[in-house]
Amino acid sequence: MEDWVSDLLLFSAGIAGGILIMILIPTLSVAKKRRTELVAARTKVLAGIKHKHDEEILDEAFRTTEAIRGELDKSLQTLRKTLNAVLEPADDQRNGQQTIHPAEPSKRERSA
Repeated sequence: MEDWVSDLLLFSAGIAGGILIMILIPTLSVAKKRRTELVAARTKVLAGIKHKHDEEILDEAFRTTEAIRGELDKSLQTLRKTLNAVLEPADDQRNGQQTIHPAEPSKRERSA
């Protein structure tokens, strides 16, 4: 008689274990799916931050380029004025020789 009681207890434990596993598996898969969604969201946020950072770097590079271009234009104007001031007295001493004056840079040269 003892054999059927132990078999019944073993069978009941197997059934209870199966039910417990069937309850836990969906819970664990939902947690895994949630972690996957969080990783995807974090990756998307980090990509957005990186893109924004790259845009800020490019904007700063363009502003710096424009500032340098402005300073170079000022230096060019100062150099032209100096060159013209130096060449004007020499025009009287050249006795008819032609002097070539530097030309203004064209708009196409500035944009290149």
